[in-house]
Amino acid sequence: MAKTHQEFLSEFDDKRKPLVKAVLAAIKEECPNLTEIIKWNAPSFCDNGKDRMTIMLHKKNMVGLILHTGVKPKEDKKAPRLYEDDTGLLEWNSNIRATISFTGMDDFLAKQSLFKKAAKTWVSKTKDL
Repeated sequence: MAKTHQEFLSEFDDKRKPLVKAVLAAIKEECPNLTEIIKWNAPSFCDNGKDRMTIMLHKKNMVGLILHTGVKPKEDKKAPRLYEDDTGLLEWNSNIRATISFTGMDDFLAKQSLFKKAAKTWVSKTKDL
């Protein structure tokens, strides 16, 4: 089992590999202080030991990114969202968890600048959680 993002990518034999690489590279570029880990058999990122983002690959026709806040805060699907997303990319699953999905490389490239902004904002808004 992979222990690093590089090991994961070297073992990931899937047509979505270029898209996964692009998503990871964008996160690393925009949020260079995050720690890379493998969690739930997928590339993930932590901020000061707290889980923040995990690649989602269970749907074969897309690549997703789960934005989360670690294990301490409890989710409330009826509570107000953590913040208002001005990128339009976040699909809120609860008050403290959201996803961003890409159907392919063209979709990612069209949304790349908004994606970088969304990733950076998520890290900033969840810093104290």
